[in-house]
Amino acid sequence: MFEPLRRKLQQTFSAQEHYDPVWERELDRGDDAGYFPHDSAVWVVHGGMSPIAAGIRALLTQALHPGALAGVAEHSNYQSDPLARLAGTIRWIFTLTYGDTTAADAACAWVARRHEPVTGRYTAGTGEERGYAANDPDLAAWVHLAFADAFLRSHEIFYGPVPQGADAYVREWAKAGELMGVANPPRSEAELREAIAGYEARGELAGGPRVAEVVSFLKNPPLDPVVLPGYKLLFAAVVDTLPANHRRLLGLERPGLGPVPLPARLGGKVALGMAGLALDRRRPAELAARRRLFRLGVLNDLSYPGPGITGSVPVPAGYRTLRVRERVGQGAAAFEALAAGIMAWKLHEVAGLRVRADTPGVQLASRVRLSVGLGPVRLQAPCRVVRLIESENRRGFAYGTLAGHPESGEESFAAVLEPDGSVYLELMAVSRPSGGLYRLAAPVTDAAQGLVTGRYVAAARRLARG
Repeated sequence: MFEPLRRKLQQTFSAQEHYDPVWERELDRGDDAGYFPHDSAVWVVHGGMSPIAAGIRALLTQALHPGALAGVAEHSNYQSDPLARLAGTIRWIFTLTYGDTTAADAACAWVARRHEPVTGRYTAGTGEERGYAANDPDLAAWVHLAFADAFLRSHEIFYGPVPQGADAYVREWAKAGELMGVANPPRSEAELREAIAGYEARGELAGGPRVAEVVSFLKNPPLDPVVLPGYKLLFAAVVDTLPANHRRLLGLERPGLGPVPLPARLGGKVALGMAGLALDRRRPAELAARRRLFRLGVLNDLSYPGPGITGSVPVPAGYRTLRVRERVGQGAAAFEALAAGIMAWKLHEVAGLRVRADTPGVQLASRVRLSVGLGPVRLQAPCRVVRLIESENRRGFAYGTLAGHPESGEESFAAVLEPDGSVYLELMAVSRPSGGLYRLAAPVTDAAQGLVTGRYVAAARRLARG
């Protein structure tokens, strides 16, 4: 139902006709947790759908500074290729948010290099002529303030208060300002308000024809007709939430029918809700970061004590064991075909399960959501890969259960090549019902597990035949 909208949104945010978030998936690389912990206010504010609204608000706010606006108008292709500019900004924000420190530093350095030739002159709000440079600390400070204010306010307006507090977000995101050359960025919500008010009091913000040109473009961007209605709702909602003095400088008014205001914020929430239904709640960048954190031992979201119980002897108390070893083919070619199928999620797909994985092939810490059923009535089984099986004659993986899985435990799948050329599928599961209703339904889930296991064996035979 939402596939056309999902496809168009992905194309819009990535500027790719055929969406493939390679750079986002590669954020699972690196050897540290990055600048922002997974339980930080930055992860909360930059997650979900509110950043879509924040992007619009940030562009409108940045445009109020004549120097920042001159740099965009004179040195960017925002009108001829706005999606490429959007994709670049998204890449910087999410790399800084979710990447390790090396990736984040590299992203900031890349932006700084892009900014080096962005220089010129502009007329300040006070009327005097000034020179500008995109890497100038004062302009960088305004851009930082615009981003921080836009993301914080958008989250608060459309989702509610930040659980860790607004001060926590401003304090944490100050690191982004420092990396972009901002001297002493604000570290509390009060300081953020005070810094913005300072630009206003000094008369450094202004409207005018150039601002009107940008606003006109943002009102009616060249978006796909599938996406445009939702964007219009969201734009109106963002305008409704802007401070009155900013709206005046931008030449905008709160949406209404004459003196009667329209429920623009409700429309914005509807638009973000539709986007949330079409897109995954967590972006590939966040999923990649979680893979890295799991690999580094920083994050453990498994729904059982820890990885490795398929290799434990004896198995933990209360867990039952299922072992299957079935001959499914003969020869090295059959072994390679089966191993490749297991590592590409094909064993599960051919067995009749719906597979939604965050990596195209199996890798350590990949997250996969398996489901079985008819139409919308499906049993969901989220898992994370906890071990790779990699030897000359044995290849496969083990995954562990996550919250929401009807079972709690671990399961492994391996293709095995014996000295006589026989090819086997080896499957081992160590699990117990995850609790509550699933304990009561244990006979049903046991029967379902037996049925799926039989399908795995049949699928392995098909894969081994190539």
